Amino acid sequence: MRLLHSNIRFGWLRMLAISLIALVFAGCASVQAASGGERSTPVGLTGVQHIGPNFNISDFYVDGGSGGNVGRGGGGGSTVCCVAIPKQWRPGLTVEVRWGVGDWSKENRAEIDAGNYKSVTSEGIYKAKVPIEKYDEPGQLFVHFFAGGKVRVVVSDIYPEGKRHPIQSNDQHAADSATVGTRINELFTEAEVAEKIRQGKEYDKKHGDWR
Repeated sequence: MRLLHSNIRFGWLRMLAISLIALVFAGCASVQAASGGERSTPVGLTGVQHIGPNFNISDFYVDGGSGGNVGRGGGGGSTVCCVAIPKQWRPGLTVEVRWGVGDWSKENRAEIDAGNYKSVTSEGIYKAKVPIEKYDEPGQLFVHFFAGGKVRVVVSDIYPEGKRHPIQSNDQHAADSATVGTRINELFTEAEVAEKIRQGKEYDKKHGDWR
């Protein structure tokens, strides 16, 4: 099965596939932006999209952990708990971000209201190794998505609507320093999904099933 292939439309089967893979990775992935012996702290994860009202972030992942989705409003998606980041920033701190972009520019509202999402297509699926920009104190991890498959990751205790958030919505140069992602065919390959399932079963066997 080819999950989340770029030429698959956003129908009900696609949404079901997204839900299943999100459950696999949310349940089994341990998101760690920290390395080795660094002291880390859990923080919330939120996506913000700057691509425009004709697009949404259908789903995104940080180091394999699900961040959910970001709607067409762009102001920021819901907060997901949790990712672990170092209490003290250091140079070279990075995370892997994977995300899919939905294109609603040709939406057929009558069809959508009837449950048919064939008019909503995929603009692309991307993967990038992204530096976490310098922060003085731990705060929420925000992933900002830009047009052209670009992304930035910042840490802040201020939400995007605030004037002290590191990336302002009216900053026309905000994408200049963004990392350009690589287009991929699917968010996760079958082999990656199988490995996450194996790791989850191994963890449950060692520590017990939390459910």
